[in-house]
Amino acid sequence: MEKYSDEYEYGWGVGSVMAMLLVVGCLVFLPLGMGSVAPPSGLLLLALPVLLAAIVIFLSQASKPHDH
Repeated sequence: MEKYSDEYEYGWGVGSVMAMLLVVGCLVFLPLGMGSVAPPSGLLLLALPVLLAAIVIFLSQASKPHDH
């Protein structure tokens, strides 16, 4: 049995492109529906980079091929 096969290639598939378009659409159109907003609190400014770093670490670990 092969360890690596073409069906397990990594890259941008249809699902990845659709997810990216959904995120871009949300970033473009959701602010249009918002009224006036207050600046974020200091706690939120500290929590956001921590959350993003945790997501990047999780995704990098999840995308590594595992030996079974």
